[in-house]
Amino acid sequence: MKVMIVNPPTCTGMKYIREGRCEQRLNSFQYVMVPISLPMIGGALEAKNHQVKLLDCIANDVDVEGLKREIGDYDPNLVIFNMSTATSESDMKVINQMRQVSKSHFTVIGNHATSLPEDVLRGSELDSVIRREPELTAQDLADALENHRDLENVLGISYKNSSAVVNNLDRPFNENLDDLPFAARHLLDNAKYTLPVINEAYTLIITSRGCPHSCIYCTAYQYYGKKLRLRSAANVVDEMQECLEKHKIRNFTMWSDTFNQNKKFVMEVCAEIKKRGLHKKIRWMSNSRVDQMDAEVLKEMKSANCIGISYGVESGVEEILKNMKKGATAEQARVAVRLTKEAGIEVLTHIIFGLPGETLETINETIQYVKELDPDYAQFYCAIPFPKTELEAMGKKNGWITTEDYSKYELNQPILNLPGLSVEELQKARTRAYKEFYLRPSYIFKRLRKIRGFKDLVTNYRQAKDFIQSWISDSSTEKTPVSKGSSFVEASPTH
Repeated sequence: MKVMIVNPPTCTGMKYIREGRCEQRLNSFQYVMVPISLPMIGGALEAKNHQVKLLDCIANDVDVEGLKREIGDYDPNLVIFNMSTATSESDMKVINQMRQVSKSHFTVIGNHATSLPEDVLRGSELDSVIRREPELTAQDLADALENHRDLENVLGISYKNSSAVVNNLDRPFNENLDDLPFAARHLLDNAKYTLPVINEAYTLIITSRGCPHSCIYCTAYQYYGKKLRLRSAANVVDEMQECLEKHKIRNFTMWSDTFNQNKKFVMEVCAEIKKRGLHKKIRWMSNSRVDQMDAEVLKEMKSANCIGISYGVESGVEEILKNMKKGATAEQARVAVRLTKEAGIEVLTHIIFGLPGETLETINETIQYVKELDPDYAQFYCAIPFPKTELEAMGKKNGWITTEDYSKYELNQPILNLPGLSVEELQKARTRAYKEFYLRPSYIFKRLRKIRGFKDLVTNYRQAKDFIQSWISDSSTEKTPVSKGSSFVEASPTH
């Protein structure tokens, strides 16, 4: 069967990241995240002898008309689209336009479609929705279509049956992630995915799935469940070695809900990297929780050439952390950041403003707290009540949500009017947080000390210029800064 997997363009031409729970506009340096779910599906389908074409319209600058031509020329039997909440309305419009050139079966993956399959199906020309993790369901769906089997037996999909929407039973989560084929990176133009500053190809390596924590804003549990499922360390490093030897990629982000959820696993991955001598050839980053990090793990990660860790710090105020059910404290973040810097690993902290209990006073406390932490980079986001999260339920109950327009559900746009904190006040405070953090003389001096040559100087100048234009000369809410000068940038705000 001919299958086409598509990361679609938007109707407006605006570029977005769509990968699991990480969905936001591309940053101002056009850092393009690998939509790793798509080559993962590709690998799973190729393992069943399907003919697969993958088109990432975001990375390859393909517009709506270009996508029409691609689908028309390839003439697939099955098209799998990627969808996020902020782009969902646009995605459905684009999918509807593809009906002009194809009568094949249209399906979609992503958190948004998983949360609201009926809405997505009724609002589009889609034939089905793949709910939750997609690889095995995509295999089963393709097999059913190829062999003309009834869709009622395909676990994990919702589909149209006459005028009704049928929600089949959920597919059980795959308990053995080692069974999944490696991502089919040969279907991608890997040179399109580069990290800022170092300007080299990079990729994501899925290390685990599932998160046992209960943060009220997070959609992870809907997509991958609450039970932690780990790949074996050997399997993870096998994929890294394949990337290095076959695709010439030596930069990696360990992609998981929380990389350090299991200490033994982290130690085993690091040991396997060193055993094969890869620590001398590759460099890698990860996310981690502050309450599960210690000096022993950091020493091992550094020795395996981990160069950066991103922490979901979220807030410096204990009341806010408790309200969001983070399960970690501000003091634990202080310790984790300090130990990480002492280990010689760069730190990126993620902060979310506008969660229940937030006021201008608590935002000021958090800004001061982040400056005291003094991470290498900091990202400041707005709390978004994504569909089916506890935050959405709270927002609806209390009348906090100011819009039902999902195109506004971006991490750079406040849409929750909390008691004593308006969306306008929140946006101004977020802008101020960036200025206060990045325009400190001590921070600027620290960044200048890390410049190693003319190329670094030019890159840092361009980034500094962009920052000034975005956040000092222009306070537009449409601008979204990123970690300036970072050799690693995580899109995900929650770990």
